[in-house]
Amino acid sequence: MIEVARLAPPNSIVAVEDVSCGEPPEWIDGSCVVATESCIIVATLCEIDGETEFRLGARSDVDPGTPPVFQGRLKTPSRKVVIRSVPDDIILEMLVPQLETLIYIWTNRPREPDQVIVGVE
Repeated sequence: MIEVARLAPPNSIVAVEDVSCGEPPEWIDGSCVVATESCIIVATLCEIDGETEFRLGARSDVDPGTPPVFQGRLKTPSRKVVIRSVPDDIILEMLVPQLETLIYIWTNRPREPDQVIVGVE
């Protein structure tokens, strides 16, 4: 099942992490994605310029057929991956079976994307 939401997140970033929260990475200017083993931060369209579309689902269901901008493992001790605005509102959530989840992220452009797709495996 694919979850979809559209909004202009505060601070123009979102976190992909376990529902119990993770340790956020240091932001690197010019980056689209930065990560620790427990939190992935993704840049979005500048909030004053409009909404960003978010998709969350199994990789096989959401893979757009292009290389991901991020691929890595995320600690998921609660077995629930969320996309959350920063500071702390859950946008989308998905149950996962493992304590560590392989995450793929695609964006439609390298800077200020207005589409962010998160696939889990």
